[in-house]
Amino acid sequence: MLAMSYTCRAKQLKPLEVQEFALHLVNSNLQIEPFNLALWMVWNGTPAKDSLTTSIPKEQEVLQLLVKAGAHVNNEDDNASCIVQQALEREDSIRTLLDNGASVNQFDSSGRTLLANAAYSGNLDVVNLLISRRANMELEENHGQTALTLAARQGHTKVVNCLIGCEANINHTDHDGWTALRSAAWGGHSEVVSALLYAGAKVDCADADGRTALRAAAWGGHEDIVLNLLQHGAEVNKADNEGRTALIAAAYMGHREIVEHLLEHGAEVNHEDVDGRTALSVAALCVPASKGHASVVSLLIERGAEVDHCDKDCMTPLLVAGYEGHVDVVDLLLEGGADVDHTDNNGRTPLLAAASMGHASVVNTLLFWGAAVDSIDSEGRTVLSIASAQGNVEVVRTLLDRGLDENHRDDSGWTPLHMASFEGHRQVCDALIEQGARCTEVDNDGRIPLILAAQEGHYDCVQILLENKSCIDERGYDGRNSLRVAGLDGHRDIVELLLSHGGDIDYKDADGRPTLYILALENQLAMGEYFLENGANVEACDTEGRTALHVSCWQGHVEMVRLLINYHADVNACDNEKRSALQSAAWQGHTKVVQFLIESGTHVDHTCNQGATALGIAAQEGHIDVVQILLENGAEPNHADQFGRTAMRVAAKGGHSMIIKLLEKYGGTTLNGCNPSPVHTMEKKHHWV
Repeated sequence: MLAMSYTCRAKQLKPLEVQEFALHLVNSNLQIEPFNLALWMVWNGTPAKDSLTTSIPKEQEVLQLLVKAGAHVNNEDDNASCIVQQALEREDSIRTLLDNGASVNQFDSSGRTLLANAAYSGNLDVVNLLISRRANMELEENHGQTALTLAARQGHTKVVNCLIGCEANINHTDHDGWTALRSAAWGGHSEVVSALLYAGAKVDCADADGRTALRAAAWGGHEDIVLNLLQHGAEVNKADNEGRTALIAAAYMGHREIVEHLLEHGAEVNHEDVDGRTALSVAALCVPASKGHASVVSLLIERGAEVDHCDKDCMTPLLVAGYEGHVDVVDLLLEGGADVDHTDNNGRTPLLAAASMGHASVVNTLLFWGAAVDSIDSEGRTVLSIASAQGNVEVVRTLLDRGLDENHRDDSGWTPLHMASFEGHRQVCDALIEQGARCTEVDNDGRIPLILAAQEGHYDCVQILLENKSCIDERGYDGRNSLRVAGLDGHRDIVELLLSHGGDIDYKDADGRPTLYILALENQLAMGEYFLENGANVEACDTEGRTALHVSCWQGHVEMVRLLINYHADVNACDNEKRSALQSAAWQGHTKVVQFLIESGTHVDHTCNQGATALGIAAQEGHIDVVQILLENGAEPNHADQFGRTAMRVAAKGGHSMIIKLLEKYGGTTLNGCNPSPVHTMEKKHHWV
């Protein structure tokens, strides 16, 4: 019944259903020869051709039946890799495919041949079969790897030996310059390395980065491979493209035994890479050292490593170890005679480096060995300044106990208290103030620590500075005080704190601008509203007489305008030139602001000192939508300023023909015999705003 069902809908069967149909036929008791079963499938239209596109059946009889029925055996589509991999799991499946016309050198989407895939998987039986069918051993996949390099990378010794025995090219390089030996050494495959060396592989062949098998094994910590390569003549001091030898690689990774073997075979202990670093330099960085295992450093020093060697940045191993916090390495280097006060190109000593990272144990060790505490870096900072910026209060207290000046100013005028306040380290601020640090010290920009703490939003630091009589309204040379910077940066909690301590909410900067004015200028609605809620003077103006409403209208910030008017800003307030907020908005063409001001009761025909109205200004600037609104709300179209200029005349001068037509519609007097063109211009150079 099942055979009949499959037969009836044979043409619609999917690949897996075709395989199930074939399996059913093979397992049936029909006692029909396989050839005739295949004919059965062909005659009823079973799509056997694509039956192997998704998988290979495990049963050989089924595979053979499908092949006899016309299954395509040379897969080249995107599913090829999957299908070939399944077939490679069994030698008999591959044999069946090959016997039925499959190409022995067919490749999948990654460019790998049947042989390459079999070698990668370590299937020796399939490898032998494919080689016996004359598979090309030197065909490369997409990355330039052959069957041998793939087998070596995976550590399949038997397959490697088989390929070597069939005279595969043992020194072939892939697109990255990796040979089979380099791949095996990198992967730690000792037996494969031995087989390749025995077969005569070039021991010092380097990849595209100049790295040899020895360099790879040293980096990976494969001691037996390192020894094997050295015994076969590997050049111990061969450097890669960055000048790094196997010794530097092993030292960086903390492989003590390998470092020792390399030194015994003549490795140059003070060889420098392109950055000027030696094995000792990089050992000071290595991860094992940070866990207290400094045996590599100890060994290198014993073998003559230069403890004060400087790299291209003039950093010594001691300075590097201090920066990294490796206290055991620091001890070893100092015991080996390292200069405790050496400075790099930036003026940093090991003590400065350790303090900058907050390594208290290293700081204590360096001080024990007599490190100078009064050193200053290239920016004029002391160790205390740097430690204060980093924030480890234990280090700060240690340095204060050594008598460092708590009020020292660096090249920017910052004291340690400035540093701690800017970074937000309250405990450090406490320690410095207890020792006598002054809260009133100003930097080169006139800023006290309170301003820096408020600007950065460090509530705790602001609080302690206020508790210690820091001047709340002190301003920098730019005129900004702590309340101004906190407000502009959105630190509401600090604004609240400063106001609760008596901060002047209407404080003005050097240009006479209150903070509300600046908040309006930058359209900071939330903070602006908070200032208004807390009593900020909505009519406070700058030295030009401009209020927050003026600048909001000029900027076109309609929501800020709405907020200010809701808090009773005078819509008709004028600056020193008697210019209103409406005139500012008209000049910039902010239609929505103009509309809202009119709705809020502004005087449409208000005139400034030059006698100009908002209509004349809008007409001059070509803002037709503003002109329309003003005319609709009763603006006088024929008003003339002190120089006799009407809206019609300035529109004509600017070539704004549409505005002229609009003015005429609302009763504007036309210009006798003049067209709105550049011909009708005026020589006066007066400007209204």
